[in-house]
Amino acid sequence: AILPLPDTRLRWSSERLGGRRTVRVHPVAGGGPVVLLLDGDDWLYLHPAMTAFESAVAAGELEPVTLVFLPAKDREAEFACRPELWEAVRDELLPLVAGSGVRAGLDRLVVAGQSLGGLSALYAASEFPELVSRIACQSGSFWWAPGAEGSTDPLGGPVGGTIAELLRRGPDLSSLRCAFDVGEHETRMLPHCELAESLTERAGATVRVSRSASDHDRAGWRQALLRDVAWALG
Repeated sequence: AILPLPDTRLRWSSERLGGRRTVRVHPVAGGGPVVLLLDGDDWLYLHPAMTAFESAVAAGELEPVTLVFLPAKDREAEFACRPELWEAVRDELLPLVAGSGVRAGLDRLVVAGQSLGGLSALYAASEFPELVSRIACQSGSFWWAPGAEGSTDPLGGPVGGTIAELLRRGPDLSSLRCAFDVGEHETRMLPHCELAESLTERAGATVRVSRSASDHDRAGWRQALLRDVAWALG
């Protein structure tokens, strides 16, 4: 079967990031708050999220939303704790979405990310609080620190990696709603996730913590994604 794809395609040539990418936009049930899905191509082609969101809205489990599928070009470069991606999202992508003619509520933007994308979502909330105040982080790569990815034991470095350092500086996250989820079988991720969760809560955020009966994969993430986006919008 051919997968349904969103009708709205935005050609984004980013000055900040370089290169061109196609960002697809899909208003569910007429649209509403924007849900920015990092690793958007995976959610379009590998584990289609569009129909799952349609079903959740139809069942009354989620209000109508506008899905924005943001494809990654270089995951480590873009999702590491660096500002360029989020400056580009703020200054280039979201104005493009707002001008697309699709109903897109940016005042209640939710950023959803998994693995390195989950790290990027929490980084955005910590460093760009005026832009990102609702996030769903699944299996966040909170072990990440410069050079960790190339080491023989990426998860063996300081617990919480770079994001823990940023959170310890005491950002005011009192306006943040943050849902964390990690698979209970991801045993080496858990100490990193637990520290990021507690530091986020200590910074004033409203935090929801879940453990899924899954491993590090999108099949397990899809169910938690819908639940946590609904909560983040609450």
